[in-house]
Amino acid sequence: MKVIGVIGKNGSGKDEVLKYLKEKHNIPFLSTGEMVREIAASQGRSSDRTTLQEISDSYFQKYGQGCFVKMVAEKICEKGWSVAGISGVRSPHDIELLRELLGRSFVLIEVFVTDPRVRFERMRKRGAERDTESYERFQEQDRSEEQVFHVEEAARLADYSLSNDGNLEDMHRAVDDLIARNGLLKVD
Repeated sequence: MKVIGVIGKNGSGKDEVLKYLKEKHNIPFLSTGEMVREIAASQGRSSDRTTLQEISDSYFQKYGQGCFVKMVAEKICEKGWSVAGISGVRSPHDIELLRELLGRSFVLIEVFVTDPRVRFERMRKRGAERDTESYERFQEQDRSEEQVFHVEEAARLADYSLSNDGNLEDMHRAVDDLIARNGLLKVD
């Protein structure tokens, strides 16, 4: 089995990398964020960032940090996929847990965008309910997530780093190049 995790800040293109792997290579992926949104829906709550954060905090208190990545990893194993992706890896603890659960079959790719305004504009274009319309609020969310999850520290633990400073086609080429150079889709 091979599980490809993707880490990065909001709007960096993490899910775009996994969507591309699904479209081009038929690689399924699961998202920790989607799990939280499913919980919100099952409770009849909205999917705004505040609500999702409240649900996450509640689950972290009840089940511990890393509970969502653990749920996703277990689901991937249950499904028996030979290669799969996981979105929503955020903290050093998440990475430690995934490496403990999946061993050498877990590979982590950091996706980054140098200019935070580019990330903000991309988020505005996607228009998800959880995204803010204010750049100042976006910056606050970045600081808050960094304080809670230590995303920058976690990103330094990645096996590979992928720039998403260009357009979508540039990112697709970078993903293809990363796969070709490192045999990422080969199962050990």
